[in-house]
Amino acid sequence: MPAHAAIPVTIIIPTYNRASVLQSTLDQIGRQNFQDYELWVIDQSDFEEAEAVRVYMETISDKRLHYLRLRTKGLPNARNEGLARARGKIILFLDDDVILLTADFIRAHVDAYHDSTIGGVVGRHVERSLRMNARHTVCKVSWGGRTVFNLFGTKRVTVESCKGSNMSFRMAAVSQIGGFDRRTELLEETDFSTRLRSAGWKLIFEPAAELLHLSVQAGGVRRHDILETEARRFYFTAYYILKHRGVAGIPSFLATFTLIALLKAFHFRSIRAVPTLWLAIFTGFMEARKGPDQLLPAPDELKDE
Repeated sequence: MPAHAAIPVTIIIPTYNRASVLQSTLDQIGRQNFQDYELWVIDQSDFEEAEAVRVYMETISDKRLHYLRLRTKGLPNARNEGLARARGKIILFLDDDVILLTADFIRAHVDAYHDSTIGGVVGRHVERSLRMNARHTVCKVSWGGRTVFNLFGTKRVTVESCKGSNMSFRMAAVSQIGGFDRRTELLEETDFSTRLRSAGWKLIFEPAAELLHLSVQAGGVRRHDILETEARRFYFTAYYILKHRGVAGIPSFLATFTLIALLKAFHFRSIRAVPTLWLAIFTGFMEARKGPDQLLPAPDELKDE
């Protein structure tokens, strides 16, 4: 971690090929009532998009804003590069395609750390396209492996996991558990949250930290092939289950995801979906057996790519 003086908040925004949307997000942050922060844009974009972001940030001419271009793509790695440079006592992660719905959004995250046992905060999500699948405020992976979430509540409650588009963590907690696991591309924030809770920290949902999540189709980490998208979900869920629940978690996970695979095969009208999804589970288990890759970069490794 950097040895120089700490500040209240570091905002980290990983971005990929969303220059115009990111510019809007940066403008909104600049209009927040809370201004005592530093901001890192971790850019994994192709050259033209990255240049557009870099030039735009130069025109803002704000010493609180920092830009890092990474040629190695991967959301957990981008977050870790930001964490390794952060000076904030609180680290706020945002997606690049959000609209902050209150001028006190950052302040709401900061004020939520009223209790020294709170290690992380997830804010209220107004989702433009993602469907919530629970009636009450929740964010977790069920014992069957399904992601269950509803972050649209109006009361502050404890939760099991944060969601990457609107989440913050106490740097003291980050220092204790390390960074995001680079072997993950989905459920990386759930993996991080699970490790944080295992270390004794509490996670809460803060409704006052509210934003609209646009889920812009261009850029980002989405895949357009629906079977490939499902295979990635099977792979990374298998990785998470074996890493955090061991062999005890496998039976209920396999029962649930075998049924899902059969339903997907029927929906896709493709019998090859079943072996494809089963292979994804097997390879996810094999990846988990290699062990995690979640160490933050050492100070002498910090450089622009």
